[in-house]
Amino acid sequence: MTQYYILVFKNTLDSIKAEKFLKDNSIEITIMPTPTGITQSCGISIKINPDDIDKIKELITENKLTVKTVFGREESAYRRIYNNEE
Repeated sequence: MTQYYILVFKNTLDSIKAEKFLKDNSIEITIMPTPTGITQSCGISIKINPDDIDKIKELITENKLTVKTVFGREESAYRRIYNNEE
C-alpha cells in the first residue's frame, strides 16, 4: 500500500508554481527536500496524500499541473508512477 506520493519538478520555479496552484485548489501538501536516491533534479518536492493522487493525475493530464516525475512511497522504497522526463 502506498504511504504517500512525491511530485518532483525540473526546477524551483515549477515547484513554487505547483505549490501555489495546489494550495489554491485545496489539495493538502507538504514541501520536502527531493530524496537524492530517486532523482537528480530540483531540490524541492511536494508530498501528497494517497487520497489525492487521482486528482493529481487528472490535473497533469489536463496540463494544469507540470511535474517531472511522480513517485509513490511504499514501505521503504519509492516507485515511479509517472515520468515526464525528456
